[in-house]
Amino acid sequence: MKFRNLFSAIILLCLLIWSGCDNSSTGSEEDTGLIPSKNLEAAREYALGSDNNPRGRALVIWHDGEILLEEYGPNFDGQQLHTIFSGSKSFAGILAAIAVKNNLFTFDTTLGELIPEWDPESERGKVTIRQLLNLTSGIETASAGTVQTAEEWLAVDMEFERGSTFAYGPTPFYILSWIFVEVLGIDPIEYLDDHLFSPLDLRSGEWDNMDFFYPNLAYGARYPALDWLQIGIMLMNEGTLNGDEIIPEDLLNELLTPSETEPGYGVTFWLNTPVGQQKRSVNNLPEHAKNQNTDKMISDIMPDDLFMKSGFLGQKLYVIPSLNIVIVRFGVISVFTDEEFFLRLMDGVDQSSLE
Repeated sequence: MKFRNLFSAIILLCLLIWSGCDNSSTGSEEDTGLIPSKNLEAAREYALGSDNNPRGRALVIWHDGEILLEEYGPNFDGQQLHTIFSGSKSFAGILAAIAVKNNLFTFDTTLGELIPEWDPESERGKVTIRQLLNLTSGIETASAGTVQTAEEWLAVDMEFERGSTFAYGPTPFYILSWIFVEVLGIDPIEYLDDHLFSPLDLRSGEWDNMDFFYPNLAYGARYPALDWLQIGIMLMNEGTLNGDEIIPEDLLNELLTPSETEPGYGVTFWLNTPVGQQKRSVNNLPEHAKNQNTDKMISDIMPDDLFMKSGFLGQKLYVIPSLNIVIVRFGVISVFTDEEFFLRLMDGVDQSSLE
């Protein structure tokens, strides 16, 4: 009899423990409406891989003031610098918006007004800052990763009619850097440090130079993951962080406004607007855009207001204002698509619960 009572007590205890474990493992997913842990793990596995098969160095997922996931590859952390390649280009957009805020020029200022060597009445002289940075200027651009001297990019001429063609490449960003240094007498990275990084208590990272003197705004930044996250949160908060207005809302909206030529790209930011497969055949789209098999530029399953900074090997800063989500990913291999990442992260998730 004593044995039977003891056995029953053990069974009851096991049932209570099992029941308690079951409630704690699923209740948070059902009650909070946040992204389930299995989804976070699936996204982490895709973004970072494993020690034996590394795919990335950092993945940080932030939602509504809380970091849901922060994982790093071996011997790496959120404060270490990592090359973000063309993720640097969107810093050029932020640089331009701050310059407009401070009345250095406007988005409609023409290059002929800024570059003494260019005739204001010539076609390239009529190109605006907006067209330069939304990559519809028509000015011939070098291919991605090509090194050019100041003499070479000042000599570039028109390849297409202004506004007619989207052409992805580094030359527009070399030109902007040259304008800051030679025309405005301002180091663009020091300007970002004064008006972006320092006000947010962030580091400026490290930047390579082109032709010795001109910071490489096209792909030259090495930046820490957690600082990039704060940049994303500032952008999600309509240009403001911790009470500091970095970019006025109307100027941020300019950065996120696409051209008629390429609806999937604003002023240095990729946008999740419908583009269709035909648009992916335009000149010089980067690898991440060519490889996507989606109707929207970034992800069919995500909201239209998603925008991102993106660089070679899958460097990503995703900002999703309607869902209060910001994501940083540092990659080390190119086998990565935005749609696959979001399919894993958002599988079965009611996105309205995240708003």
